[in-house]
Amino acid sequence: MTLRSRSVPTAHVALAVLAVAILIASVIPVPSATPQTDPTGTVDTTTLLHIAGYATLAAGGVIAVTRERWPWRRRQRRGDDSSVGIGSVAVVIALVALFGVATELLQATIPWRTFAVAEVGLNAASAVIGGLLATMWFYRPVE
Repeated sequence: MTLRSRSVPTAHVALAVLAVAILIASVIPVPSATPQTDPTGTVDTTTLLHIAGYATLAAGGVIAVTRERWPWRRRQRRGDDSSVGIGSVAVVIALVALFGVATELLQATIPWRTFAVAEVGLNAASAVIGGLLATMWFYRPVE
């Protein structure tokens, strides 16, 4: 009987690092020198950061769940491919959206940050868009 390595896949570490980075960015004071809009002056910088962060986190989660086995998933029988059901993709998107809600609720308790319902919606929409885009490229339905 041999012991198999229980190392954490790189994708999971990268997702954890991204989630921590989003959390830290959500609680630190925003420097006054931060540009308020994009170079064209049409979109708030924070809006772009929310979209990029939550879409990337959801896309990475979907890619990880469709390409690698998550630790809590049951092992499939030999010969089965590593495809997962669409429910797993929906769970990843929902978890990222809930993470966005949690970061906004945390900001409500910090004097130099503000809670915004619009940002909760933006985080959730970004998670859905990022997750769906990743699903289009990486999802293989269970047969």
